[in-house]
Amino acid sequence: MNAIGVDVGGTKIAAGVVTPEGRILREVRYPSSGPPEVLLENIVRAVREVGRGVDGVAAVCLAVPGLLVSAEDRVAFSPNLRTIENIPLREALEPEIGLPLTIENDANAAAWGEFRFGAGSEVDHLLCVTLGTGVGGGVISHGVLLRGAQGAGGELGHVTVHATGPRCACGNRGCLEAMCSGTAIARYARVVAARWPESALGRLAVRRRIIGEDVTELARRGDRAALSVLEEAGTWLGIGLAGFVNVFNPEVVAVGGAVSVAGELLLAPARREIALRARPPSRDLVRVKVATLGPESGVLGAAALARDPETGEYVFDSG
Repeated sequence: MNAIGVDVGGTKIAAGVVTPEGRILREVRYPSSGPPEVLLENIVRAVREVGRGVDGVAAVCLAVPGLLVSAEDRVAFSPNLRTIENIPLREALEPEIGLPLTIENDANAAAWGEFRFGAGSEVDHLLCVTLGTGVGGGVISHGVLLRGAQGAGGELGHVTVHATGPRCACGNRGCLEAMCSGTAIARYARVVAARWPESALGRLAVRRRIIGEDVTELARRGDRAALSVLEEAGTWLGIGLAGFVNVFNPEVVAVGGAVSVAGELLLAPARREIALRARPPSRDLVRVKVATLGPESGVLGAAALARDPETGEYVFDSG
């Protein structure tokens, strides 16, 4: 049986019909901006449109950003999409969708996608970190997705790595998200551009506001200022990952999200910090690599987390 995976982000809703082999048969996108009622309406429209005329769709999984209270099917806190907070999502959406609906955290879905179909498909112990506007994470141990007591576990982006660091979108200081997200990279870039005004980064900053993609592009061209920005972000990423390696002892750490396109410019300093800070034997086992599914990881992982309401099993595992 097929399933529909829906990945809700800060700016867009992506919905896709997915086969058990991980093939996306059809995909649609809608905006996630607007008030709560518009967000819910667009989720329903996305599911109805993508599933229209497709046979064998058994269930839907909605992957949402933020701290999830699984028993109540609601997001308690979502720093990058406040309109989704405190809505009983399953109760509000399932009657309109007309299919069994599962609610899951978006980073957990991305991690599960990499585990089932991507960078972690050959291991049983995977840690996935997604670097975008924020930082998300998911942990799989012995082939089981770790969710915690309420479904809010695995929030790797909101682990403090710098006690007096910059303010995070969640309100805390020095979260991993505040130190190595796309937002953090843009912040570092503005500081470095002011320090090195003759660099390509500095000259660009005079013309317009720098974003994370600019940093990666200039770093690939060899601009020292841009390279130093990615070195800083990669170092903080590695500090966070070293702690996670010590706690979870994964075989693979997959780094995904838009920021991961920087590749080795970001991962090389991260690996250096893991080598310095993680303890054997964990540091000797783990491989750190770029996630392989790209922006489709959320849709693929969400579909693979859709459940059969009668058995409680994942649709893809229950035949």
